[in-house]
Amino acid sequence: MEEKSVLDTYEQKRQWVRQFNLTSDLFAGKVFEDLAASQELCRILMQQPGLRLKSVRTQYVIRNLESHSVQLDILAEEDSGNMICIELQMYSEDAPFRRTRYYTSCIDMNILEKGKEYYELPDVTVLYITKGDFIGCKTGVYQVDRKIRDNSLAIDTANGVHEKYFNLKYSSKDAEIDELLHYLKDSDPFYQTKLFPRIVERVNLYKMQKEGVDVMCEIADRIRREGKNEGKIEGKIEGKIEDIMELLEELGKIPTKIAQRIGQETNLNVLARWHRCAARASSISEFEAWMSEPERFILK
Repeated sequence: MEEKSVLDTYEQKRQWVRQFNLTSDLFAGKVFEDLAASQELCRILMQQPGLRLKSVRTQYVIRNLESHSVQLDILAEEDSGNMICIELQMYSEDAPFRRTRYYTSCIDMNILEKGKEYYELPDVTVLYITKGDFIGCKTGVYQVDRKIRDNSLAIDTANGVHEKYFNLKYSSKDAEIDELLHYLKDSDPFYQTKLFPRIVERVNLYKMQKEGVDVMCEIADRIRREGKNEGKIEGKIEGKIEDIMELLEELGKIPTKIAQRIGQETNLNVLARWHRCAARASSISEFEAWMSEPERFILK
């Protein structure tokens, strides 16, 4: 039976959507998928009023088959070909600088085509926005530059990576940046400004206009349903793994390699077969043989 949303009337939906602001990945993703809105954001944060964007993607996933994949909040490309990555991290982060390092490496791997030289890599700017001041110098913006420790040497060490860290706790001493960062927290759909009118227009669309409100509710409902389904599957996987391990513990000490292999399996059909194997095996070695050669178990 299909699950029905608890938000039935437009007014209920509108009141629910109004709680969102631009520090939310879900809401920011819709507002900033608009090229003009993202251009306003980048121009202010980078203090480049003439900056022009060619394209923008929100919630952009870079998949790595053999390593950790990433989902970028906003990835924009300038007319020049340089890239801008904007990250909104409102929760405590253990290693923000290392996250930046990994994100820029993934972007590089994604855009440098085979056969191209390293000097052809475009610049990548990371604009990292946090709720608190994790750096701790009580200012609203930090710019990170590469420098040789001996300041008497005038050598260019720029590698094309630029990092700026913003927080919503302290003033940046720049009126335009401070106004924008304050708006990220508040996101008033009726705010009046000449600095970023397109951003406000997009906020108004998704908070006040039926078309936008319906879109936000539909996305939120889908995420909630998908999360529930994923949670159910994860629960079944964890339960099946626990059942297998309990049966094997009755047969003796479980070798680490077998325990790891079972713990890393996510296919429920495979786990179900291993569960049957564990229930019928007379020893750990017999179970291991059936794991490696399932046809032997079927024939038994």
